[in-house]
Amino acid sequence: MKKEYWLERWEREDTGFHQEEINPYLREYWHELHLAKNSEVFVPLCGKSRDMLWLRDQGSSVLGVELSAHAAEAFFLETGQTPRHSPGESFDRWEANGITILCGNFFNVTKDDLRNVNGVYD
Repeated sequence: MKKEYWLERWEREDTGFHQEEINPYLREYWHELHLAKNSEVFVPLCGKSRDMLWLRDQGSSVLGVELSAHAAEAFFLETGQTPRHSPGESFDRWEANGITILCGNFFNVTKDDLRNVNGVYD
């Protein structure tokens, strides 16, 4: 699929894949990773998933990657946070309260972007 497809779906709010509730399997099995507090968790194709809030509330910092700026803005707006926004070469960066969303093409993620990652949730 082309990126335009996903961008248009976010713009139209045609996001039947988005879930309002925290994933019950995340709650049940996350502790199996035995991550230390303050570990960074990578959430690829994060959309506006509330699972990022849950991960942050477990003591992790969260690094998401999302193609749609609309989704990134909606995440922070809907969760009552005011992010710092800084444009970049490969990604625009949205950050607030232990959650960072890199807005851009997932395939542009580099090992430097992931250098502090200790766990992945998808």
